[in-house]
Amino acid sequence: PNHPQAEYVELLNITDNTVVLYDYSTNEPWRFTDENGIDILLGPPPITMTPGERILLVRSLAVFNDEFGEPAAGVQVFEWTDGALDNAGEQIQLSMPGDVDGSGRRQYIRVDRVVYSDGSHPAGVDPWPSSPDGRGQSLTRVDPTAYGNDVINWQAAAPTPGH
Repeated sequence: PNHPQAEYVELLNITDNTVVLYDYSTNEPWRFTDENGIDILLGPPPITMTPGERILLVRSLAVFNDEFGEPAAGVQVFEWTDGALDNAGEQIQLSMPGDVDGSGRRQYIRVDRVVYSDGSHPAGVDPWPSSPDGRGQSLTRVDPTAYGNDVINWQAAAPTPGH
């Protein structure tokens, strides 16, 4: 995105089954986190994703809509209030509730994680594309069903949130 608050993450259900982003045994939702303060609980109420469905996680819905237009009808959109994606790179993760530890704190089980970079750590050696680093392009998976935490499965492309 061209505006820093228009940033977003898109989740895609690549399975042939409906996925519920909620654990009924713990009564807790799944969560999306990064290293810079983003921590989104995906519910309650329970959020479901049908096969092939996309969900958008956006930093600011108003700025997102100004930048990209309103998402297509039926696309679920969730806004986070704290934190920002780091253009230089970081780890982002989707997790489901796990056990409670001895201190009474809920632990989470990683479902998917991507550790991305901006292609300049160090310059010329970092294999990630550099054009999405605040210049209007998006990091986009080449093959949604291939391993997500592999730089070879990512490319710079025009943003197409929710499509």
